[in-house]
Amino acid sequence: MARAHPSSLRVIGGRLRGRSLAVPPGIRPTSGRVREALAAVWQHRFEGTAVLDLFAGSGAFGIEAVSRGARRALCLEASPRSLAVLKGNLSKLDLAETIEARRADLPRDLLRLAQREGGSFELVFADPPYDFADYEILLENAAPLLADEGELALEHSSRTRLPERTAALERQGEPRIYGESAITIYQLSTAASPRTSSC
Repeated sequence: MARAHPSSLRVIGGRLRGRSLAVPPGIRPTSGRVREALAAVWQHRFEGTAVLDLFAGSGAFGIEAVSRGARRALCLEASPRSLAVLKGNLSKLDLAETIEARRADLPRDLLRLAQREGGSFELVFADPPYDFADYEILLENAAPLLADEGELALEHSSRTRLPERTAALERQGEPRIYGESAITIYQLSTAASPRTSSC
């Protein structure tokens, strides 16, 4: 995408509404339009939930979720530079006790995380880079982390068609299109047992 990246974002809703977030240099953050649309889809699900934010960048989604009532969030990010900015946002907003930020090689490290926290997260959001291609691996590795009836939302290019189902997950409805971006939502498949699957 050719347009310039913003140097800051704002929390859209909840108790932290309007607070600014620094954005790591060179990162394409999840747009406010997409965050607001996903927040509308999940507006009745945030309260008291555990949220996993993958490819977290500035941590905007995890912060948005906690602002709207999530009890905890875990933000995973591969870039040390981005992770430093993310931790700075958490410190500025006094969220270090509620949101944990870790460095992770995604999607590989999700399998290790699932061994410790399998089935812990009601809501999972992933916004990989636009040149990312391992969508099915990402979906399968993230599936064991979902709680029963939890949902995983994956942001991707509107030109990319994701699978209707994997061994562990089923798509919920059609992708939601927002200009050049789209969000596809998945739940655990009733015909699979992802807690014991491996990729």
